[in-house]
Amino acid sequence: MRIFLVSLVSIVGLFITSCGDKNKDPNTEIPLVDSTLSKLNSPELKAINAELGKNPSNPDLYYKRGQLYLSNKDFTAAIGDAKRAIKIDSSKGDYFILLCDGYFFSNQTRLAKETLEYCLKLNPASTEANLKLGEMYFYVRKYQESINYINNALKVNQTLSKGYYLKGMCYKESGDTAKAVSSFETAVEQDNNYYAAYMELGLIFANKKNPLALEYFNNALRIDPKSSEIYYDMGKFYQDMNKPKLATETYKKLLSFNPKEKNAIYNLGAIELYFNKNIDAAKKCFSDAIFTDPNYAEAYFGRGVCYDQQKDYKNAKADYEMAVQLKPNYEHAIENLNRLEGKK
Repeated sequence: MRIFLVSLVSIVGLFITSCGDKNKDPNTEIPLVDSTLSKLNSPELKAINAELGKNPSNPDLYYKRGQLYLSNKDFTAAIGDAKRAIKIDSSKGDYFILLCDGYFFSNQTRLAKETLEYCLKLNPASTEANLKLGEMYFYVRKYQESINYINNALKVNQTLSKGYYLKGMCYKESGDTAKAVSSFETAVEQDNNYYAAYMELGLIFANKKNPLALEYFNNALRIDPKSSEIYYDMGKFYQDMNKPKLATETYKKLLSFNPKEKNAIYNLGAIELYFNKNIDAAKKCFSDAIFTDPNYAEAYFGRGVCYDQQKDYKNAKADYEMAVQLKPNYEHAIENLNRLEGKK
Protein backbone atom coordinates (compact mmCIF):
# COMPACT_ATOMS: atom_id res chain seq x y z
CA MET A 1 0.00 0.00 0.00
CA ARG A 2 1.39 3.44 -1.00
CA ILE A 3 -0.54 5.98 0.87
CA PHE A 4 0.63 7.14 4.32
CA LEU A 5 4.23 6.48 5.33
CA VAL A 6 4.00 5.94 9.07
CA SER A 7 4.19 2.96 11.40
CA LEU A 8 1.05 0.83 11.28
CA VAL A 9 1.61 -0.14 14.91
CA SER A 10 1.62 3.50 15.91
CA ILE A 11 -1.53 4.15 13.92
CA VAL A 12 -3.38 1.26 15.55
CA GLY A 13 -2.25 2.17 19.06
CA LEU A 14 -3.12 5.85 18.86
CA PHE A 15 -6.18 5.59 16.64
CA ILE A 16 -8.03 2.91 18.57
CA THR A 17 -7.36 4.49 21.96
CA SER A 18 -8.24 8.01 20.86
CA CYS A 19 -10.64 9.77 23.13
CA GLY A 20 -11.92 13.23 23.90
CA ASP A 21 -14.62 15.51 22.61
CA LYS A 22 -15.00 15.18 18.84
CA ASN A 23 -16.50 18.64 18.71
CA LYS A 24 -13.55 20.30 20.38
CA ASP A 25 -11.32 22.44 18.19
CA PRO A 26 -7.94 20.58 18.15
CA ASN A 27 -6.27 23.94 17.53
CA THR A 28 -6.64 24.69 21.25
CA GLU A 29 -4.89 21.53 22.47
CA ILE A 30 -1.27 22.52 21.79
CA PRO A 31 0.27 26.00 21.96
CA LEU A 32 1.55 27.54 18.76
CA VAL A 33 5.03 26.37 17.83
CA ASP A 34 7.64 28.71 16.40
CA SER A 35 8.55 27.92 12.82
CA THR A 36 12.04 26.53 12.39
CA LEU A 37 13.14 28.99 9.72
CA SER A 38 16.76 27.98 9.96
CA LYS A 39 16.00 24.60 8.41
CA LEU A 40 15.04 26.09 5.06
CA ASN A 41 16.51 28.92 3.08
CA SER A 42 14.84 28.57 -0.31
CA PRO A 43 13.85 31.53 -2.50
CA GLU A 44 10.22 30.41 -2.19
CA LEU A 45 10.40 30.54 1.60
CA LYS A 46 12.09 33.95 1.53
CA ALA A 47 9.34 35.28 -0.74
CA ILE A 48 6.57 34.04 1.58
CA ASN A 49 8.33 35.49 4.61
CA ALA A 50 8.65 38.83 2.85
CA GLU A 51 4.92 38.83 2.13
CA LEU A 52 4.16 37.89 5.75
CA GLY A 53 6.29 40.79 6.89
CA LYS A 54 3.95 43.12 5.00
CA ASN A 55 0.73 41.27 5.85
CA PRO A 56 1.10 39.14 9.01
CA SER A 57 -2.68 38.66 9.28
CA ASN A 58 -3.06 36.82 5.98
CA PRO A 59 -3.93 33.17 6.84
CA ASP A 60 -3.33 31.97 3.27
CA LEU A 61 0.32 32.94 3.59
CA TYR A 62 0.73 30.83 6.73
CA TYR A 63 -1.05 27.99 4.94
CA LYS A 64 1.24 28.36 1.93
CA ARG A 65 4.33 28.38 4.13
CA GLY A 66 2.99 25.42 6.10
CA GLN A 67 2.65 23.42 2.91
CA LEU A 68 6.26 24.26 2.07
CA TYR A 69 7.38 23.06 5.49
CA LEU A 70 5.33 19.90 5.11
CA SER A 71 6.88 19.10 1.73
CA ASN A 72 10.30 19.48 3.36
CA LYS A 73 9.30 17.22 6.29
CA ASP A 74 9.52 20.00 8.86
CA PHE A 75 6.31 18.81 10.49
CA THR A 76 6.55 20.88 13.66
CA ALA A 77 6.80 24.09 11.64
CA ALA A 78 3.94 22.95 9.38
CA ILE A 79 1.72 22.35 12.41
CA GLY A 80 2.59 25.77 13.79
CA ASP A 81 1.67 27.55 10.56
CA ALA A 82 -1.54 25.54 10.18
CA LYS A 83 -2.56 26.66 13.66
CA ARG A 84 -1.70 30.27 12.86
CA ALA A 85 -3.89 30.12 9.76
CA ILE A 86 -6.75 28.51 11.71
CA LYS A 87 -6.48 31.07 14.50
CA ILE A 88 -7.02 33.83 11.95
CA ASP A 89 -9.72 32.02 9.94
CA SER A 90 -11.20 28.78 11.27
CA SER A 91 -13.66 28.40 8.39
CA LYS A 92 -11.19 27.04 5.83
CA GLY A 93 -11.11 23.26 5.61
CA ASP A 94 -7.73 23.30 3.82
CA TYR A 95 -6.09 24.70 6.93
CA PHE A 96 -7.36 21.77 8.99
CA ILE A 97 -6.18 19.31 6.35
CA LEU A 98 -2.69 20.83 6.60
CA LEU A 99 -2.85 20.52 10.39
CA CYS A 100 -3.99 16.90 10.05
CA ASP A 101 -1.11 16.07 7.71
CA GLY A 102 1.38 17.69 10.07
CA TYR A 103 0.07 15.63 12.96
CA PHE A 104 -0.11 12.44 10.92
CA PHE A 105 3.38 12.56 9.50
CA SER A 106 4.80 13.46 12.91
CA ASN A 107 3.10 10.31 14.24
CA GLN A 108 0.46 12.16 16.27
CA THR A 109 -2.36 10.13 14.74
CA ARG A 110 -4.89 10.71 17.52
CA LEU A 111 -4.67 14.46 16.94
CA ALA A 112 -4.81 13.90 13.18
CA LYS A 113 -8.04 11.95 13.58
CA GLU A 114 -9.57 14.56 15.91
CA THR A 115 -8.61 17.32 13.49
CA LEU A 116 -10.40 15.57 10.64
CA GLU A 117 -13.48 15.00 12.79
CA TYR A 118 -13.54 18.69 13.72
CA CYS A 119 -13.09 19.61 10.05
CA LEU A 120 -16.12 17.46 9.17
CA LYS A 121 -18.12 19.14 11.93
CA LEU A 122 -17.45 22.44 10.19
CA ASN A 123 -17.98 21.02 6.72
CA PRO A 124 -19.53 17.52 6.50
CA ALA A 125 -19.17 17.62 2.71
CA SER A 126 -15.37 17.94 2.78
CA THR A 127 -14.23 15.25 0.35
CA GLU A 128 -10.60 15.44 1.47
CA ALA A 129 -11.42 15.04 5.17
CA ASN A 130 -13.76 12.14 4.45
CA LEU A 131 -11.16 10.43 2.27
CA LYS A 132 -8.40 10.88 4.83
CA LEU A 133 -10.57 9.49 7.62
CA GLY A 134 -11.51 6.60 5.36
CA GLU A 135 -7.83 6.00 4.74
CA MET A 136 -7.02 6.03 8.45
CA TYR A 137 -9.82 3.56 9.21
CA PHE A 138 -8.47 1.33 6.45
CA TYR A 139 -5.10 1.19 8.14
CA VAL A 140 -6.62 -0.03 11.41
CA ARG A 141 -8.65 -2.62 9.48
CA LYS A 142 -12.03 -1.06 10.21
CA TYR A 143 -13.11 -1.56 6.65
CA GLN A 144 -16.81 -0.77 6.89
CA GLU A 145 -16.13 2.50 8.73
CA SER A 146 -13.54 3.29 6.06
CA ILE A 147 -16.04 2.62 3.27
CA ASN A 148 -18.65 4.78 4.99
CA TYR A 149 -16.36 7.83 4.99
CA ILE A 150 -15.23 7.15 1.42
CA ASN A 151 -18.85 6.93 0.29
CA ASN A 152 -19.52 10.29 1.95
CA ALA A 153 -16.82 11.79 -0.24
CA LEU A 154 -18.09 10.06 -3.38
CA LYS A 155 -21.60 11.38 -2.77
CA VAL A 156 -20.15 14.87 -3.12
CA ASN A 157 -17.87 14.03 -6.05
CA GLN A 158 -18.36 10.81 -7.99
CA THR A 159 -15.13 11.27 -9.96
CA LEU A 160 -12.73 10.84 -7.03
CA SER A 161 -10.41 8.12 -8.31
CA LYS A 162 -8.68 7.83 -4.95
CA GLY A 163 -12.00 7.07 -3.29
CA TYR A 164 -12.61 4.09 -5.57
CA TYR A 165 -9.02 2.95 -5.07
CA LEU A 166 -9.41 3.04 -1.28
CA LYS A 167 -12.70 1.15 -1.49
CA GLY A 168 -10.94 -1.42 -3.63
CA MET A 169 -8.28 -1.86 -0.95
CA CYS A 170 -10.97 -2.31 1.71
CA TYR A 171 -12.76 -4.95 -0.35
CA LYS A 172 -9.48 -6.67 -1.21
CA GLU A 173 -8.44 -6.92 2.44
CA SER A 174 -11.96 -8.10 3.35
CA GLY A 175 -11.70 -10.92 0.81
CA ASP A 176 -14.32 -9.59 -1.63
CA THR A 177 -12.24 -9.79 -4.80
CA ALA A 178 -15.13 -9.08 -7.18
CA LYS A 179 -15.95 -5.77 -5.51
CA ALA A 180 -12.25 -4.95 -5.27
CA VAL A 181 -11.83 -5.43 -9.02
CA SER A 182 -14.91 -3.32 -9.72
CA SER A 183 -13.62 -0.49 -7.52
CA PHE A 184 -10.10 -0.54 -8.97
CA GLU A 185 -11.52 -0.55 -12.50
CA THR A 186 -13.66 2.47 -11.65
CA ALA A 187 -10.56 4.19 -10.26
CA VAL A 188 -8.71 3.79 -13.57
CA GLU A 189 -11.81 4.84 -15.50
CA GLN A 190 -11.74 8.11 -13.59
CA ASP A 191 -7.96 8.45 -13.92
CA ASN A 192 -6.26 6.38 -16.61
CA ASN A 193 -2.88 7.16 -15.07
CA TYR A 194 -3.68 5.64 -11.66
CA TYR A 195 -0.56 3.48 -11.29
CA ALA A 196 -1.44 1.85 -7.95
CA ALA A 197 -4.89 0.76 -9.16
CA TYR A 198 -3.43 -0.85 -12.29
CA MET A 199 -0.91 -2.69 -10.11
CA GLU A 200 -3.60 -4.01 -7.78
CA LEU A 201 -5.64 -5.21 -10.74
CA GLY A 202 -2.57 -6.84 -12.24
CA LEU A 203 -1.78 -8.68 -9.03
CA ILE A 204 -5.37 -9.87 -8.55
CA PHE A 205 -5.54 -11.34 -12.05
CA ALA A 206 -2.00 -12.71 -11.80
CA ASN A 207 -3.00 -14.62 -8.67
CA LYS A 208 -5.84 -16.12 -10.73
CA LYS A 209 -3.36 -16.94 -13.51
CA ASN A 210 -5.49 -14.86 -15.82
CA PRO A 211 -3.62 -13.34 -18.82
CA LEU A 212 -5.64 -10.16 -18.31
CA ALA A 213 -3.02 -9.38 -15.65
CA LEU A 214 -0.59 -8.43 -18.42
CA GLU A 215 -2.94 -5.75 -19.75
CA TYR A 216 -2.99 -4.05 -16.34
CA PHE A 217 0.76 -4.45 -15.81
CA ASN A 218 1.42 -2.93 -19.24
CA ASN A 219 -0.80 0.03 -18.37
CA ALA A 220 1.22 0.52 -15.19
CA LEU A 221 4.40 0.23 -17.27
CA ARG A 222 3.10 2.97 -19.55
CA ILE A 223 3.02 5.26 -16.51
CA ASP A 224 6.35 4.15 -15.04
CA PRO A 225 8.51 2.47 -17.73
CA LYS A 226 11.30 1.58 -15.30
CA SER A 227 9.33 0.27 -12.37
CA SER A 228 11.13 -2.66 -10.78
CA GLU A 229 7.95 -3.97 -9.19
CA ILE A 230 6.09 -4.15 -12.51
CA TYR A 231 8.83 -6.13 -14.23
CA TYR A 232 9.19 -8.38 -11.22
CA ASP A 233 5.46 -9.09 -11.01
CA MET A 234 5.26 -9.68 -14.76
CA GLY A 235 8.23 -12.04 -14.59
CA LYS A 236 6.66 -13.91 -11.71
CA PHE A 237 3.39 -14.18 -13.65
CA TYR A 238 5.19 -15.72 -16.63
CA GLN A 239 7.08 -18.03 -14.28
CA ASP A 240 3.84 -19.19 -12.60
CA MET A 241 2.30 -19.72 -16.04
CA ASN A 242 5.20 -22.06 -16.93
CA LYS A 243 6.64 -19.67 -19.49
CA PRO A 244 10.30 -19.64 -18.39
CA LYS A 245 11.63 -17.94 -21.53
CA LEU A 246 9.33 -14.94 -21.15
CA ALA A 247 9.98 -14.86 -17.41
CA THR A 248 13.74 -14.84 -17.98
CA GLU A 249 13.50 -12.04 -20.55
CA THR A 250 11.39 -9.97 -18.16
CA TYR A 251 13.67 -10.47 -15.16
CA LYS A 252 16.70 -9.55 -17.30
CA LYS A 253 14.99 -6.33 -18.39
CA LEU A 254 14.52 -5.50 -14.74
CA LEU A 255 18.14 -6.29 -13.91
CA SER A 256 19.34 -4.11 -16.80
CA PHE A 257 18.36 -1.01 -14.82
CA ASN A 258 18.24 -2.44 -11.30
CA PRO A 259 21.04 -5.02 -11.08
CA LYS A 260 20.64 -5.47 -7.32
CA GLU A 261 17.07 -6.76 -7.38
CA LYS A 262 17.82 -9.91 -5.42
CA ASN A 263 14.45 -11.60 -5.89
CA ALA A 264 14.73 -11.39 -9.68
CA ILE A 265 18.23 -12.90 -9.49
CA TYR A 266 16.92 -15.66 -7.22
CA ASN A 267 14.01 -16.41 -9.55
CA LEU A 268 16.39 -16.67 -12.50
CA GLY A 269 18.20 -19.31 -10.47
CA ALA A 270 14.96 -21.16 -9.84
CA ILE A 271 14.17 -21.10 -13.58
CA GLU A 272 17.63 -22.45 -14.44
CA LEU A 273 17.28 -25.19 -11.83
CA TYR A 274 13.72 -26.38 -12.29
CA PHE A 275 12.91 -25.50 -15.91
CA ASN A 276 16.25 -25.56 -17.73
CA LYS A 277 17.94 -28.20 -15.53
CA ASN A 278 21.14 -26.17 -15.71
CA ILE A 279 22.56 -26.63 -12.23
CA ASP A 280 25.75 -24.61 -12.74
CA ALA A 281 23.82 -21.62 -14.10
CA ALA A 282 21.35 -21.88 -11.23
CA LYS A 283 24.16 -22.05 -8.69
CA LYS A 284 25.69 -18.89 -10.13
CA CYS A 285 22.36 -17.03 -9.87
CA PHE A 286 21.90 -18.09 -6.27
CA SER A 287 25.49 -17.04 -5.49
CA ASP A 288 24.84 -13.66 -7.14
CA ALA A 289 21.71 -13.26 -5.01
CA ILE A 290 23.76 -14.04 -1.89
CA PHE A 291 26.39 -11.51 -2.94
CA THR A 292 23.61 -8.92 -3.24
CA ASP A 293 22.19 -9.86 0.17
CA PRO A 294 24.40 -12.03 2.42
CA ASN A 295 21.38 -12.69 4.66
CA TYR A 296 19.20 -14.14 1.91
CA ALA A 297 18.20 -17.49 3.45
CA GLU A 298 16.27 -18.72 0.41
CA ALA A 299 19.28 -18.16 -1.86
CA TYR A 300 21.48 -20.28 0.43
CA PHE A 301 18.83 -22.99 0.32
CA GLY A 302 18.63 -22.80 -3.48
CA ARG A 303 22.38 -23.07 -3.84
CA GLY A 304 22.34 -25.92 -1.33
CA VAL A 305 19.88 -27.78 -3.57
CA CYS A 306 22.29 -27.30 -6.47
CA TYR A 307 25.19 -28.74 -4.50
CA ASP A 308 22.90 -31.49 -3.25
CA GLN A 309 21.96 -32.54 -6.78
CA GLN A 310 25.64 -32.56 -7.72
CA LYS A 311 26.30 -34.82 -4.71
CA ASP A 312 28.55 -32.18 -3.17
CA TYR A 313 27.06 -32.88 0.24
CA LYS A 314 29.64 -30.92 2.23
CA ASN A 315 28.78 -27.62 0.52
CA ALA A 316 25.09 -28.53 0.41
CA LYS A 317 25.02 -29.00 4.19
CA ALA A 318 26.96 -25.77 4.71
CA ASP A 319 24.35 -23.82 2.71
CA TYR A 320 21.40 -25.55 4.37
CA GLU A 321 22.91 -24.78 7.77
CA MET A 322 23.36 -21.13 6.82
CA ALA A 323 19.73 -21.00 5.63
CA VAL A 324 18.57 -22.38 8.99
CA GLN A 325 20.86 -20.01 10.88
CA LEU A 326 19.27 -17.07 9.09
CA LYS A 327 15.76 -18.53 9.25
CA PRO A 328 15.50 -20.94 12.21
CA ASN A 329 12.11 -22.39 11.21
CA TYR A 330 13.08 -23.05 7.58
CA GLU A 331 11.39 -26.44 7.26
CA HIS A 332 12.72 -27.48 3.84
CA ALA A 333 16.29 -26.67 4.84
CA ILE A 334 15.89 -28.61 8.11
CA GLU A 335 14.41 -31.59 6.24
CA ASN A 336 17.28 -31.60 3.76
CA LEU A 337 19.85 -31.34 6.54
CA ASN A 338 18.30 -34.32 8.31
CA ARG A 339 18.29 -36.30 5.05
CA LEU A 340 21.98 -35.57 4.51
CA GLU A 341 22.93 -36.62 8.04
CA GLY A 342 25.94 -38.96 7.78
CA LYS A 343 26.66 -38.21 4.14
CA LYS A 344 30.01 -36.76 3.19
